[in-house]
Amino acid sequence: MKQLIKNLLEPKPALCFAIVYTLFILIFSLINLKDIPTPKFGNSDKLMHFVAYFGLTLLWYLYFFSRKLWRTVKLRSLVVICLLIIAFGIFIEVLQNELTTYRTIDSLDVLANSIGVSIAFFVILSLKNPLKKVKSRL
Repeated sequence: MKQLIKNLLEPKPALCFAIVYTLFILIFSLINLKDIPTPKFGNSDKLMHFVAYFGLTLLWYLYFFSRKLWRTVKLRSLVVICLLIIAFGIFIEVLQNELTTYRTIDSLDVLANSIGVSIAFFVILSLKNPLKKVKSRL
């Protein structure tokens, strides 16, 4: 387990995970999901938006953390990262409206994305010092 954590905290794998996950979100946001089964409870798509952007924020922070940039990732830098991820979500919503006929802009999707990013922001802040301790022991 220690080796797995150490490998995940290496810059190249962390960057690969972050890029692949970002592309995954981009592709799945633009393809037609009509034939793909999805949960059928109220606002399940908003929950998926929340989880996707929560994970996206954590993965990009993990990349910065893996590069030992956690020393330089101050509150201001973390806010910039979060704002860029929120802007990415808004950009995708615009692309959905402009490039597809089966998707439209949904302000509630943007809100769910933003809440996911915000919660990840607070999780990162609360775990920043414990992560430093884990990294120093590896």
